[in-house]
Amino acid sequence: MPKEAVIRKKIIKILEDQGYICWYAPKVKYKTTDVFGIVDLLALRGRQRKNIQLTTLPNLSAKRKKITTFLEKYRVEFPVEIWAWCQKKKKFKKERVDIKIKKRS
Repeated sequence: MPKEAVIRKKIIKILEDQGYICWYAPKVKYKTTDVFGIVDLLALRGRQRKNIQLTTLPNLSAKRKKITTFLEKYRVEFPVEIWAWCQKKKKFKKERVDIKIKKRS
């Protein structure tokens, strides 16, 4: 199973080949470095922005739940893409997590 750094390098290569610039927080031992605890990587291209959480396929549902819980708790519309590495198929499964906030009456 590849470590997060290996997965991140694969994603960055894909995105840079598509013309995106990428940023991620440097890892610090025993510290959370995800943006809001739900985003590992930011990618920009023109007016496009991707907020990406990277993981492995077995952790996909846990990451989806964590992101959805955060978005609902803080009532924010903030699309997050989960890129889950499938070791068996040697490719990413991509999923978008987003919620729509209903206006309060």
